[in-house]
Amino acid sequence: MVEAKRAEIARNDYAIGDHVRILPTPGHTPGHVAFTFGRGKDDAVFSGDLMHSPLQTRYPELSVKFDVDQAQAAVTRRNFLERYCDTDTLCCAAHFPSPSTGKIRRLGNGFSCETVAS
Repeated sequence: MVEAKRAEIARNDYAIGDHVRILPTPGHTPGHVAFTFGRGKDDAVFSGDLMHSPLQTRYPELSVKFDVDQAQAAVTRRNFLERYCDTDTLCCAAHFPSPSTGKIRRLGNGFSCETVAS
């Protein structure tokens, strides 16, 4: 694709068609992103390595040793959680124990990821 000059470099919030968007989530590793799915709104978001434990929803400032910029990762986590808090967006957290999907809800000064009944 690059040789054919058909590649596009995505550096910011980037849409792929009408249903998929790349959402930058800096702080964990260089170039880290989340993926959102939905038409006109985010029906689901895959957070990737943004959060490694449900504790990080309760305490977004809690970083793991793998975050290359812990301060930026904490800001990104809090912003991400604020963005999806009390919405219908399904949050899919790769590293949470099963079930690892839920809706983000406010819990004091932090958040929780409430499991969605199947």
